[in-house]
Amino acid sequence: MTIRKVAVIGVGAMGNPMARRIHAAGYELTVCDTSDKALAPFAELGVATTTRAADCAGCDVVIILVATPDQARQVALGEGGLRAGLSGTPPLLVVMGTVAPASMHELQRELEPLGIRVVDAPISGGVVKARDGTLAIMMGGRADDLDALQPLMASMGTSLFRCGALGAGQATKIVNNAMGIASIMVAAEAYRIGLDNGLRLEDAVPVFEASSGRNFFTHGARDASDAYAAWAPTRADFNSLQAIIRKDLDLALAIGGDAASLPVMRALRAMLDGIGDETFETWRTVARAGTPVS
Repeated sequence: MTIRKVAVIGVGAMGNPMARRIHAAGYELTVCDTSDKALAPFAELGVATTTRAADCAGCDVVIILVATPDQARQVALGEGGLRAGLSGTPPLLVVMGTVAPASMHELQRELEPLGIRVVDAPISGGVVKARDGTLAIMMGGRADDLDALQPLMASMGTSLFRCGALGAGQATKIVNNAMGIASIMVAAEAYRIGLDNGLRLEDAVPVFEASSGRNFFTHGARDASDAYAAWAPTRADFNSLQAIIRKDLDLALAIGGDAASLPVMRALRAMLDGIGDETFETWRTVARAGTPVS
């Protein structure tokens, strides 16, 4: 399969930089979003834009980057959705948002009889790595589809993982998210404690990296500041991310089933309902710690 035409449905905080990386790699790009504001920067680049998922059905690959399983299903199967636009060769559908493995299998059951093959390829790394094209991408699906997607995925990520059959990428991402959410929430407060006690991140972070505090913020001194600055430039952005975090932890608890009581994860989820001004200010404090002193 030769991939030339690529559509990205959902060009918000993550979809925007990822679509830009695809465009920069030379693919013929179409972007789809219900927000004219989200589409405007792509129109200025000369990229084809649309508000209807059906208009993307003629592409070789369609990437879905929406926030919820219901949105993914609506994009694929709803009125004006991808299915409604089918006419020629069906596209390869790649779901890069985070949904339950069961949702992937539901899409497969509905779409594969129409000739649309389905792959899951959720992402990790946040906005900063999306901009840099250094995301981690966890893929699940048929080997020949993953082979065909490899160059396209490489335009967005540097760590490409084949996790198994359809749904395995989502399961891997959901487990990864649960661990990442714990790090995100605790690390901000831990860094705030350090800053309030006169520590400089450029001095402290190398110690964390060499010790038991190592996490995905400790590779470089600015990693935490850059991440929290990207996640919480405004209170509205912070609130939006918190909603996604709660959704992702709900997914982990849902696929955990009755295998265990998961008391720590359930306590973390309950705590997230009370997140507010104090945590937003802590994130902004850590973000400001990375601002160079003039």
